[in-house]
Amino acid sequence: MKKITADYHLHSDVSPDCKTPMEESCVAAIQKGLTELAFTDHMEMFSNHFKRYPLSCMRQYFDNLAVCREKFAGKLTLKAGVEMGQGQLDREWEKTIIDLFPFDFIIGSVHKMDNVDMGKMAFASEAETEHIIQQNLEYLWELVDTCDFDSLGHVDLVKRYAANHGIRVDLAEYQDQLMPILRRLAERGKALEINTSGIRQSPKEALPSVKILKMFKEAGGRYLTVGSDAHLSKDVGADFDTARQMALEAGFRHIALYEQRKPILVSIED
Repeated sequence: MKKITADYHLHSDVSPDCKTPMEESCVAAIQKGLTELAFTDHMEMFSNHFKRYPLSCMRQYFDNLAVCREKFAGKLTLKAGVEMGQGQLDREWEKTIIDLFPFDFIIGSVHKMDNVDMGKMAFASEAETEHIIQQNLEYLWELVDTCDFDSLGHVDLVKRYAANHGIRVDLAEYQDQLMPILRRLAERGKALEINTSGIRQSPKEALPSVKILKMFKEAGGRYLTVGSDAHLSKDVGADFDTARQMALEAGFRHIALYEQRKPILVSIED
């Protein structure tokens, strides 16, 4: 069976929520038979200039990446990536970061709303959960419509945090709002991410579901990326066989890798 050997969403200790050195994940990737990684450490945006991650974060990231590129040359291809959270909230800072650094790949994600991380929101009632979902869909639309990115990360991330409270959320049930987001994503030639972190977390399924992958295909989507969202080296490349089967079931025959922000299609068919 053909394997997916490139992980296009993982974090290192440059991200505030990760303590794993880049080098440790590179060693794990090689041991697992991976051939390419895109470390996508966080650069979060906030409304009203509430907070800005300093440029020193990205400088440290590129310093660490250079060390690992030299150390693992010939064993592992390392692409320069970043995960931009809520880029629409601070377009000036988003543009500054992108112009300053030579990224191969950018994930656009929604982690926070009203400057509050989704994981800290109250899913205490049906009404509160519905409010979070609707606000999340609005943020997703604004991001997909306006931001500079290559792949939309964990589009149904809200289901992870709802599941932590024992609540089931399926964004595919919000087709009237989700389908325009996926169409706009396709129109702009952007990718949709299969993020396998949900399989090992509360939802027990990838982000997004196969249903949403099929909706993206129907909307004209061409590109998929696959990432583990690993914050621990043991999770690098986790459940990629499942991601491959999901992509094939949804009608995709390739995944996308990136170089200098240009997609490169790689077959996942046997």
